[in-house]
Parts: sequence; C-alpha cells; structure tokens
Amino acid sequence: MKKHLIAAAIAATALSTASHADGLHPVLGASVTGGGKTLVKVEYQDGHTQNIRSGGLVHLFGGAEYESGPFAFQANIGYHVDDTHARDGSVRFSRWPIELIGFFKPEGPLRLGLGVRKATGAKIATSGKASYLGSDSFESKAGLILQGEYLFSPHWSGLLRVVREDYKVGGTTVQGNHVGLGGSYRF
Repeated sequence: MKKHLIAAAIAATALSTASHADGLHPVLGASVTGGGKTLVKVEYQDGHTQNIRSGGLVHLFGGAEYESGPFAFQANIGYHVDDTHARDGSVRFSRWPIELIGFFKPEGPLRLGLGVRKATGAKIATSGKASYLGSDSFESKAGLILQGEYLFSPHWSGLLRVVREDYKVGGTTVQGNHVGLGGSYRF
C-alpha cells in the first residue's frame, strides 16, 4: 500500500509541474459504486446485516488527462473499497485499480469514454471478531470501462460508468461488474 501512495505522490508532483503544458491536466475524482457478487455477509449482534460486494462501494482516483480537440485521454490510479467496521471487528475488500480511458466529445457538454482497468492488489481482509472469516488475495483480469460524462465547466464533470471485470480466488472466478456515479475535477 505504501508503494502505491508513494507512486501517487510522485505522479501528482510531476503532473502539477507538467500541467502547464497545453492540454495536460491533473484530475481527481470519486464515485459511489454498486454491483458485483456478495463476497461476505456480515452479521451484527443486533441482527442487522451488511454485504461486502466485489463491485462496491467507494472509488477514489487521481491521475492525468490530455485533451486535444474533441479527444481526451485519461490515466488514473485509484483506491476502490467496500468495508464494514464495528467496535470489535471489520471486513474490507480493497483494490488499487489502474485505468486508461479514451474520450470523444461531440458538440455540447457530453463526452463518451471507453477504456481498460486492472484492479491491482485486490484482497479481502478481516480483523477482530470477523477474523474467523479469513483473509484472501484476489487475482484480477483486465476489465472494460464505458463512461459518460457531463461537463458542467472546463474543470468539473459528473460521471456515470459501467465496469466489466472479473477476479479469481482459489480457482474460482468472481464477477466484479459494477456501475458508478460520481464526479471529477481537472486542474
């Protein structure tokens, strides 16, 4: 995890310096995601339950975007997580997706993107009373991204995305397909 944070810090520093080049901009974004398969069903003492899913729940990302005319290309590294915490334990499914997306912007505020995503470092981790559920690492396959954006300004956009991806754990393939709704900011 530390190596991902160090790489992101170095990239952000380089991008802030290089952002003065025409068409190159650092980008930050976040989305709420839903979908995928239930990996763990967490049961609380009060009878309440929560599902940890392979397509949930929060995706934070940062990277760079190069725009030229009606086309733009975006490269991101992110942190995607679905977790639960209680006083006496927790369960977390986390991954570090790397994404490359190409966009086309016809006239107006809409643009459409198609890209690839590789979710590195995918794992489920447990602690406390949830430790009996165990922890496991997942191997991910490259996935496909279809993304639409509405540009509110040259800097702000809202996004809707569909991601098709799979994970492999213990010889079993787990589908991680999900839909995300969020926004991004270009500096």
